[in-house]
Amino acid sequence: MPLGRASAVLGAALAAAVALAACAGPALPPAAQPSAAQPSAAQPPGTRAPAAPGPAPTGAKVIFDTDFGELNDDSQALFLLQQAGVNVLGVTTVSGNTWSVEGAAYALRQLELQGQPGVPVYQGSADPLFGSRQATLAAEAQRFGADISYAGAWEHPQPADYRQLPRPPYGGYAKAARADGNAVDFIVDQVKRYPHEVTLFALGPATNVALAVKKNPEIVPLVKQVVYMAGAFDVPGNQGPAAEFNVWFDPEAARIAFGTPFPDQLVVPLDVTDTVWYGKPEYDRLVAGENTPIKQEFKDLHGPKFDQDPGRRTHLWDQIAAAVFLRPDLITQSVVRQVQVYTQYGVNYGRTMGFEPGRAPAGAQPARIVQRIDIPRFYDLYAGELGKPPAR
Repeated sequence: MPLGRASAVLGAALAAAVALAACAGPALPPAAQPSAAQPSAAQPPGTRAPAAPGPAPTGAKVIFDTDFGELNDDSQALFLLQQAGVNVLGVTTVSGNTWSVEGAAYALRQLELQGQPGVPVYQGSADPLFGSRQATLAAEAQRFGADISYAGAWEHPQPADYRQLPRPPYGGYAKAARADGNAVDFIVDQVKRYPHEVTLFALGPATNVALAVKKNPEIVPLVKQVVYMAGAFDVPGNQGPAAEFNVWFDPEAARIAFGTPFPDQLVVPLDVTDTVWYGKPEYDRLVAGENTPIKQEFKDLHGPKFDQDPGRRTHLWDQIAAAVFLRPDLITQSVVRQVQVYTQYGVNYGRTMGFEPGRAPAGAQPARIVQRIDIPRFYDLYAGELGKPPAR
């Protein structure tokens, strides 16, 4: 085990306190190591019928917790929710694709672009629960044979302030300021204020969610639903052979979140996101027609890339989580499994394991795992919502 990682594990309580320094809460105890039990190789499909079609939940209350970027999958997911009339109570940022401090600046600017500057943005955890692995990634890749060609926030130093980024957000810094307070307390306060009404969107590492439920466990039965973009169950990971990025960045937090008995957990993993591609035909459809501030950002940030390479394609991730929340009938195949995250440091570090109900190790909680969606109808929603004038 690399020295930096060993120090983080042995000093878990201290590392958790550091991770929570910006969140004014108690440190987390170390997460328990997983059972040696493994998923059954003969697990039946267990597909559950998708939810009945219904209108978009206009006014539904959401806390948007993510590693916010600039017109990346999480900012587009936020656009989708707000364009459809969802009540976003606030955005809470966490380090993952970006540093939480960067996420605050990007979120403020994207909200301003969409005409929603009044939505509060709370900066959250800067580091995973067991501390940063930034200094040990090379050793991790060498020892475990993992392809860590992308490390998110760990690829560059953490900025000192959300208004002092190496490169300002698209269009400059927002006029609105970051909200006073911290992400963890905001999550707790809002769930208590609106019991059984708030859906937590955990679209980045689950650090803030884990800290919230450990600090204030009384909120667990009061949460309406948790929607994750996380994990890889029956497909390879995208951070080495086992782990999906959001779980890989903070496996201990993901283990706590998935192991919390929330009333309802919906997971959008790589199993489904690997089947959805975004390329020039989808881009052209999105930006067609009368221009809007959202379309203009797509033209400015995505247009040059397609001009350079018209054949380029990428997957969509958080956008799918937002879409199936808005339209559950987009789900054409799903399965209910008991979920646990592997946290033993090794080649499987961050693997999400899904067990048959009744055959799971202690602590594993049920979650509905999305496996397939109706892709043409997804793009109808995607282009339709993002293509209309911003919601005000």
